[in-house]
Amino acid sequence: MKKALLILSVLGMGVVQTSGAAVNTISNSTLTYSRANISNSYGSSQNIYSTNSGAHVSSNDEISRAINNLSAHAKQKEYQLATLTNRLYTKKQQQQYGSVPDRNSAPAIAAARASSVARSRSSGYCARYVRKALQSAGYEFRPNPSAYQYASRGTLSSAGFSKISNDMQPQVGDVVVYDRSSRHPHGHIQIFDGGDWVSDFRQNSISPYSGAYSYTTWRDSQYVDDASNRGIYLAMADK
Repeated sequence: MKKALLILSVLGMGVVQTSGAAVNTISNSTLTYSRANISNSYGSSQNIYSTNSGAHVSSNDEISRAINNLSAHAKQKEYQLATLTNRLYTKKQQQQYGSVPDRNSAPAIAAARASSVARSRSSGYCARYVRKALQSAGYEFRPNPSAYQYASRGTLSSAGFSKISNDMQPQVGDVVVYDRSSRHPHGHIQIFDGGDWVSDFRQNSISPYSGAYSYTTWRDSQYVDDASNRGIYLAMADK
């Protein structure tokens, strides 16, 4: 009996004991349990358990079963919540990985154009080649004389691109812009064709330089999940 009372107390039920006739009462909004020690000719005691629906039980075993039923119901709700959370997470992942441009999309068209005219080695006109590739896919913007200005002047942003983290896995149509430096006063711009980074030539890696230089990565905003994720990407990129 003490064990049952302890469990009910943990479940948030109030416990009140009166003096004299030793009547213990446990109650909440859904059930009431009382035990009255009644001395009679048989020296017996009586257990009364009732719910708002009017059901009655008369043994500690039945009280324990009621407690077990409540516990099982709570575990079932916990399982349902965990299942729902997992389904939402899975759906979010599917949306993220499903937002990849198809071959008829603007990013894919621009990348294919750049790839088809890329040289085997640099000609020094990366900005011209990438600009023409983007414009052939329908992106509208005013051309810049230098590659780095496509990021610094907000050209890519106004054309419909969003800056994302440099740590994101590249996808077709992503554009990378290298900032200018003393050795490279015009910077550099390139686009990912799904396999390689290309500009005016097909590059061996993401960097056209032998040293380390700062750059930003841009993606067509239609293929960035949502505004909150863009904020996360920006925060990561600014580290």
